Amino acid sequence: MPKAKALTAKDDNARVSPYSKSKPSTNDKPPTDKENANAKPASKPKLSKAAAEIQSQYSDFRDIPLDEYDGEVPCYDDASVVRRKLNKLLTDKQCIPGTNNKKWTQAGMSKEMEELERRMGAVECHKNSNGPSTRSLGTFLKKKGKMGGGDSPAYYWGYVMLEKLRIWEGGKKSKAREEAEKE
Repeated sequence: MPKAKALTAKDDNARVSPYSKSKPSTNDKPPTDKENANAKPASKPKLSKAAAEIQSQYSDFRDIPLDEYDGEVPCYDDASVVRRKLNKLLTDKQCIPGTNNKKWTQAGMSKEMEELERRMGAVECHKNSNGPSTRSLGTFLKKKGKMGGGDSPAYYWGYVMLEKLRIWEGGKKSKAREEAEKE
């Protein structure tokens, strides 16, 4: 069997010296996104007319009244939808309305739900609780399936909080939600 020839610096694919110690210069390269190269930072999104009207009527999103039947707000979204929306608030690091740039955390979300229960009053099925604790909220967010955790106070108070936030921000109802309301 013939011996393989040794690579030299003349070969195209040969690497005989280590990588250079200096970092490549990025000043020589033009910006890749020419359209947004000189873009200004994003300002606050404009409110819809409905959201502006609601926010002028109420000083806080927690004060928005919801339709109740027999002392309870009916839940038109299943637990998986509520979990998805709560997780979106947590991962997007959105600010809590009415605070100075305070981001959503599980502890903050739990406190908001407890405040809603204090303002609205306990619900028949959760009379002995005073809102979901951070631990029960975390457990609810880890559940799987359409109704996994549907018996948790985090499901009910999470739905109430999300509904009030939807109205506060002027959001529309989903198609699945509208169909559930018809039934």
